[in-house]
Amino acid sequence: MPRILVIDDEVAMRQLLTTALQRAGYEVIDTGLGQVGIDLAFTEDPDLVLCDVGLLDISGYDVLKALRARPETHNTPVVLITGMADLQGMREGMTLGADDYVPKPFDLEELLALLAARLRKADNLRHEAETKAKKLRSHISMMLPHELLSPLSGIIGLADILRDDAVHLKRSEAAEIGRDIQRSGERLHRLIRNFLIYSQLELLAAEPERIAALRQSPPCQLRKVLGEVAERVAERHQRRADLVLEPVSAEVAMSDQNLTKLCEELLDNAFKFSAPGHPVEVHARLTDDKAWLTISDEGSGIGEEILGSLRGADQFERLFYEKRTTGLGLAIAVRLAELHDGRALIQSHPGTGTSILVELPLAGGVASGATGL
Repeated sequence: MPRILVIDDEVAMRQLLTTALQRAGYEVIDTGLGQVGIDLAFTEDPDLVLCDVGLLDISGYDVLKALRARPETHNTPVVLITGMADLQGMREGMTLGADDYVPKPFDLEELLALLAARLRKADNLRHEAETKAKKLRSHISMMLPHELLSPLSGIIGLADILRDDAVHLKRSEAAEIGRDIQRSGERLHRLIRNFLIYSQLELLAAEPERIAALRQSPPCQLRKVLGEVAERVAERHQRRADLVLEPVSAEVAMSDQNLTKLCEELLDNAFKFSAPGHPVEVHARLTDDKAWLTISDEGSGIGEEILGSLRGADQFERLFYEKRTTGLGLAIAVRLAELHDGRALIQSHPGTGTSILVELPLAGGVASGATGL
């Protein structure tokens, strides 16, 4: 039985709503105070909150802010009721995350139909998220052990050599084994982090509210982030001379952390799957409202079977069974672009290299002095 929390300081209205909801088959919790309603929402876990805007102690907007600020009630549907025909107030409520807005006087049957629709929508979203989470857990449980075995086997094997042959090893040989263990450990650490990041992004993709919040992150400076990441990745692969970098100055509607991750994964793949002495080119250009990044290499390329659908756990399961670590890094980059209202287009043929074009929105939607493609 769905549980609805009613918050209204008018006793007659609260009783009317409670009676109507109970007759419609809902369990009802009610209060006339906004702060008490907030506490009840946290402790009673209602399926929906029906809240009057004009409360005695705090406003319905304050209740909404408090509920949206806590993880346990962030996605709880909230329907606001008001006796004021206030368009500005309605916009404020929607901006804060209200699911609907009902002006008084209202028809009870229409209100019940609206609440039923909101509950169905919330239930569908929950079911979708649970299904995605279950599928993701299933694929990760199959992929994670397989992908981690390679660096882990290297660490164990090298540690065995140190243990069994330590007295016979030269200091230089022991130091080299130590460096190999460190490199394998760093690879293992990065793989685990990427699995966690990919899982979080896939779950976030099923939550529109979180996507909207993500897109409101403070913007970052494209030239600064792209330059720092490109230099760092090139140095890590000891291929600074192969880097061709053409950045532009612009603010991108993405956080420093997420743009850094996107660029790092694409550049790491470009260097990893191309030979020293061959260029890795990074070009950035602007249109009126978009930034375009192109990262190209002359490496081994990506087969058509991988490019067919570079999305979803099914595709990456095949990548891991083929022992290709390209998939997860590209998956993270593609998903990050999509979650920020962008996209990533990949062109590649085995033996001829790969070119990845990433489109990202500019902060504010306009670039001064933008140049076309």
